[in-house]
Amino acid sequence: MCMDENCAWSFKSSAVFKANIFKVRSYNNNHTCGYGERYLTQRQATSGVIASIVKDKYVNPKKVYTANDIIEDIQKQHGIEVSYMKAWRAKEIAMAMIRGSPSDSYKELPKYFYMLEQTNPGTVTKLHKSEDGCFLYAYVSLYASIKGWEHCRPIMVVDGSFLKAAYKGTILTACTQDGAGKILPLAYAIVDSENNKSWEWFFVQIKGTFGVREGMCIVSDRNESIFNATKAVYPEVPHCICMFHLWQNVKRTFKKHHKQLKDIFFALARAYTVEKFEYHMTEMCKIDPRVQPYLFEIGYERWSRAYSKVKRSMVMTSNIAESINAANKDARELPVMRLLEYMTNLLQQWNNKNRKSAMETSTELGEKYDKLLRENLIASEQMTVN
Repeated sequence: MCMDENCAWSFKSSAVFKANIFKVRSYNNNHTCGYGERYLTQRQATSGVIASIVKDKYVNPKKVYTANDIIEDIQKQHGIEVSYMKAWRAKEIAMAMIRGSPSDSYKELPKYFYMLEQTNPGTVTKLHKSEDGCFLYAYVSLYASIKGWEHCRPIMVVDGSFLKAAYKGTILTACTQDGAGKILPLAYAIVDSENNKSWEWFFVQIKGTFGVREGMCIVSDRNESIFNATKAVYPEVPHCICMFHLWQNVKRTFKKHHKQLKDIFFALARAYTVEKFEYHMTEMCKIDPRVQPYLFEIGYERWSRAYSKVKRSMVMTSNIAESINAANKDARELPVMRLLEYMTNLLQQWNNKNRKSAMETSTELGEKYDKLLRENLIASEQMTVN
């Protein structure tokens, strides 16, 4: 029937028995309704038009804007019914408009790296290709990070996280902390996966950029590729293990007593003296004697504060690297060039914020530790020295 209930236009058909066809039974092609009633109720838009309307929604990778959201917004704003498939196609087109093609993104890397070095003098970038000219690895370290490393703790925390873009891959990151406990990302790289070759290439670039400092150590999870790479590139630098990742391994290996072992294990790892370490180890052996040889084989110096060959300070975990991964979580589905651009902008925002905070600080200490000392000073004034 026509959209206008009073219109004479009609079309009637029915399925032919045992056949995949329809037969027209009656048809009246004369419309008695007005032109507007017919066509204004059937307004449509192509997926390209819809994409141009909603594309701004995909500028921020953290914003979730689904095909169902497109359907709802187009209906509210324009009064047009859109199918799910058309909305999905519009989303894909809009993302391509904003983010570009995943394959073309790799072609833009040389130009992007050149401009990055020109606008940030002292920045180090590397692009490594295969013999046939295909992309393998990309590395970036901003000058602010290179200069900042000289004034931070000589503890480098590294980690890798998978990408969710069309061609997958992995982003490797290295970071440290300043004296006030603020995170300073040092370098990041896009590689194929976490393997011996990719990690070794990453550490070669890091060593060329940052060198080796006295008392330096590298902290990571128990990834075997990281251990092999540091052994090859940084044989003189201790490779320490995140105590939380080690605990997860202990928990899986000794399931029966893991609830009793948890508090003792972390007290063991954080102990400042060998005497305190041995005291907690004795406690642990009473609960499950199998844990001690397991931890000894890994090496006490790699995960405990008491036996560490360097001053790990408070950096007993790889949490600061996990914080970087959390910050770039949504951006990991962007094309490679957009991801690197996102990382650059993120680091510049953090550096600018920390710089402004430092300029507004009147003491040589960071805000956190200055506040702590002032509170202790007030508390101590009420005490009597014997």
